[in-house]
Amino acid sequence: MAADLPESSPTPLAEISQGPSAFEEFLDKNQKNLIILTILLALGAAALVVYRGIEKSRQETAGTDLNKAADLAALQGVVKEHAGTHAASSAMILLADRQWTDGQQDAAIATLRDFIAANSGHPAFASARASLGAKLMAQGKAADATTIFQEIADDPKARFIAPYALISLGDISKAAGDLEKAESSYSRVKKDFPESSFVETANKRIATLKAKAPVEVEPPPAPAPTPAPEASAPATPTPAPASAAPASPAPQP
Repeated sequence: MAADLPESSPTPLAEISQGPSAFEEFLDKNQKNLIILTILLALGAAALVVYRGIEKSRQETAGTDLNKAADLAALQGVVKEHAGTHAASSAMILLADRQWTDGQQDAAIATLRDFIAANSGHPAFASARASLGAKLMAQGKAADATTIFQEIADDPKARFIAPYALISLGDISKAAGDLEKAESSYSRVKKDFPESSFVETANKRIATLKAKAPVEVEPPPAPAPTPAPEASAPATPTPAPASAAPASPAPQP
């Protein structure tokens, strides 16, 4: 009879841990920090809501003041008291135009430069640059104006104002006597912006370039002045005729 084999006990493949999981241990160790973090997130969300409400109110107040601004001082007040708002940025453009109208040309240019430096994303950014170029051109600063207008003409984001910039570049070249360069700028308006209303202006400018200057002639000599008629002497009154003498009687024989 075969000897009884000893019973073999099964060997577990892996022991099942009955202790807390790693995640539970993490929660136990960092429960306090997690509570603090939750509180901070809640406070941050609440602060964001409050900030947005305050910012909205601030923007609306600035817009209301801008709508009421009717003179130079009021526009300056909007810019100073509502700095950082969209309304204050828009007020700077209106302020520059008012300063220019009031004869403060240098102040107007400085205002536009400040706006351009701080508001590259503003919807009126390209228009402000065009306004600055026009004002520099009016002051005779052709080189500075040319730089600005060329930047506008080459900027894909400024297509709506680029035809005006090209017309201005052509006018600057024409004033400098470079008719070929002037025609090139005018022609670019027709080529690159055929739908623009400035095409008609470009055609007129080109026609003016090709027109021959009128020949100057000497004016005819002025007619000699007509002498004034001499004053006639007063007429001498004609004496009345003497009465006829009676005929002498015939001599008596």
